[in-house]
Amino acid sequence: MRFSHSVVAAVVAVLPVVFPAAPPAAAAPAGGIVDREVTFSVRNVNESGVPCGTDGGTYTVHGHLTGPADALAGGTAAGASLYLHGLELGEWFWRFGDVPGYDHAREMAERGHVSVTVDRLGYGASGQPQGTLSCVGGQATIAHQIVQDLRSGDYSADGGAVAFQRVALLGHSLGGAVTQVEAYSFGDVDAIGVFSYSDLALTLEQLAGTLSWGSTCLTGGQRSSAGAAGYSYLTPSVEAFQQDFLAQSPPDVRAAATPLRALNPCGDMASLTEATLIDPLRLGAITVPVLVLTGTRDRVFDVDRARFQGNLYTGSADVTTVVLDGATHGLTMEPTAARFRDDLGSWLAARGF
Repeated sequence: MRFSHSVVAAVVAVLPVVFPAAPPAAAAPAGGIVDREVTFSVRNVNESGVPCGTDGGTYTVHGHLTGPADALAGGTAAGASLYLHGLELGEWFWRFGDVPGYDHAREMAERGHVSVTVDRLGYGASGQPQGTLSCVGGQATIAHQIVQDLRSGDYSADGGAVAFQRVALLGHSLGGAVTQVEAYSFGDVDAIGVFSYSDLALTLEQLAGTLSWGSTCLTGGQRSSAGAAGYSYLTPSVEAFQQDFLAQSPPDVRAAATPLRALNPCGDMASLTEATLIDPLRLGAITVPVLVLTGTRDRVFDVDRARFQGNLYTGSADVTTVVLDGATHGLTMEPTAARFRDDLGSWLAARGF
């Protein structure tokens, strides 16, 4: 079921909200799918509504543009979705090609949607500043820069950049927090999706986990893959990572995804607390369509409290809350991934993406 902002509070208070099975996926685009490497030049500054420290440096963010060939045939296109991954992950969360059926960007292209996926600053192929000088507000400002580049076509792309008339910003976990901050700070996106995240619902297990990564960060942190100081894992062990992010993943998915577990900038994790205090005061400024989606078995955010996240977007007349039955935190890495894509695809299509 889908719930408008006006009715979600009454419904979630009395019964579980479970999204029904989605319709079959659409046939593959007749013209095929294109997949282009893209790069964005960004400045690690913070101009958002969440004050936190950045280094002011210029970095390159790497990613991919994936979609139906006919939608990307010219220099301009109607719309695209920019995806932001969460902690411990990377662009691979949206582009997992190791096991058939788990490449979210390609599967969305099969459904007719254009996706832009990136390694956020501090991760993977993108620039890696000192981890204490990256933060949620800075990440939101970088997302804002990328959104502006997508609108203007001012970025590098193999096969040519495309300028998009409309941009949706979709974030998973901490990427959901970044998405919200970008939307209320800059007001330049046409829709947002907040997946497996809530300002109200961190589990006791995750709150206790701050003792692990907090002590690591306080003592200088670890070195990132590029050698930058001030990084740490969120989860205290590989087993904990698997439990939180890959709980229901098939064995071959779990085996291939576990080595991709990423260190996180300490500043991103530390500044999330400040964002959760500011967000409830600012989310009412978001006026575009909002999708809030979480799974019934999420171990990172308590679903019974996460349901109420949608109530905070008081300025939008189009708020949809979806609770995906059986899904855990790793939405793209488990058997429910196909339902996630179908539900998301239907929501995007209804809003012009």
